[in-house]
Amino acid sequence: MQQHNYDKQHTLNDLIFEYEAMSQKGTVGFYEETVFSQIIAYYKSESSIDLALEAVDKALSQHFYSTTLYCRKAELLAIQKQETAALNAIQQAEVLSPSDYAVKLIKAEVLGLFGEHTYALSIISELKVACHVEQKKQLADIFYSEGVVYEYMQQYDSMYLALKQALQFNPVHEEALDRIWLCIEMSRRFDESIQLYNQIIDHDPYSYKAWYNLGHAYTYFGNYQDAIEAYEYAFIINNEFEWAYRHCAELCMETKNYKKALECYKEVLALEQIKLLPDAELLFKVGQCYQFLGEISFAQDIYINSLKIDDTNDEVYFHLGLCSAASEKWREAINHYQTAIKIEESREEYFAAMGEAYAQLKDNKKAFQYFDIAVELAPEQAVYWIQFASFLIKKGDYEEALNLLEEADENAVGTELLFCKTACLFKMNESTAAMNVLAEALTEDFKMYPLLFTYVPELVEDRKINAILDFYRYEA
Repeated sequence: MQQHNYDKQHTLNDLIFEYEAMSQKGTVGFYEETVFSQIIAYYKSESSIDLALEAVDKALSQHFYSTTLYCRKAELLAIQKQETAALNAIQQAEVLSPSDYAVKLIKAEVLGLFGEHTYALSIISELKVACHVEQKKQLADIFYSEGVVYEYMQQYDSMYLALKQALQFNPVHEEALDRIWLCIEMSRRFDESIQLYNQIIDHDPYSYKAWYNLGHAYTYFGNYQDAIEAYEYAFIINNEFEWAYRHCAELCMETKNYKKALECYKEVLALEQIKLLPDAELLFKVGQCYQFLGEISFAQDIYINSLKIDDTNDEVYFHLGLCSAASEKWREAINHYQTAIKIEESREEYFAAMGEAYAQLKDNKKAFQYFDIAVELAPEQAVYWIQFASFLIKKGDYEEALNLLEEADENAVGTELLFCKTACLFKMNESTAAMNVLAEALTEDFKMYPLLFTYVPELVEDRKINAILDFYRYEA
């Protein structure tokens, strides 16, 4: 029987390709147990549990007395909710290694999954008693399994305390680092978690998962710059850690650092090159970066490539419309917006964009209809009332615009509405009323006064306006 050994240079893709080719022929050659473990882990990570179980059975046909393989089989069967089969696999492992604490921990986790919480915790308690305090690695595993059982019980405070204990015994326990964020989120222990992650990082500055989780915690508190730095450390330490790039990119987008976001998304694309097709959503994000950086042509190309993979994403069509609008190709923009609306008809920004495009084409009837739908869909959003009112002001329907803004006051709040109302009153030659509303707007937020000049540019040189601005500038 031919033996196949794999060193670090032999890629996982090559291994899977070879294994599947042999499986199709019905003759899988001999693999070391560690190689089979790679295959099983791959299928599990791809959520192909049936294929993972098939690989386990092939492995067991070659490695009859492997406790580890029986434990893997039990875990996979548990994922498929096959309780009896999972417990039978654990029993086989216990026969082979009756005193192996790792087998007992898998048993406790499987029992916990199937609701046997008291039995599971009793096994863990016995292991704690039998374990010496200097056996830190084993104690970390025991507390980790306890955390898993508490997760099944939805007791997230207890889960956090168990996983925290696991990490104190073994700060590089990867499974505990993977799982602890859930209980932190559920038990709202974000502040406490920052201290914990910093302790782990003090012990091991190269714990990329600790940096990654620290980024999550900072994000919760709105400390975006600290979060970005934490995510950066995570992927600097492990340049194949895709989720650190993704979360860093999202925060860079949030903080309008589109250049840096683009760099992160490109790294994710490079990591995903092994896929036959890239992630359509990821391409969309890359397109957004180019769009916001003003590179419209690049953005359009990326969006079109995204649609080749998934032509049902309404947001891609909407952003294609925005790109066309940026080039003043209004008919083209309308076509993209219409496609977006056909897919998703409850997004107010799509209708507002349609209104703006038709307004640019002087099709006032259709513009009115689409602006009206936008405010109907999102009456609490001041921005759409302002767009609608601005359209009416531009075409000289001042009274209708004023009535619209009165209606807006009943549904939305925002100083922008007051400046828009001021502009409308000036256009109607209602100077006294306009100055009163302007005073109210300046009291609320003086810094927004340039809005008035976007609506009524001729007021820039008005002496009375500049006098009131000087007064409120001093007051501010």
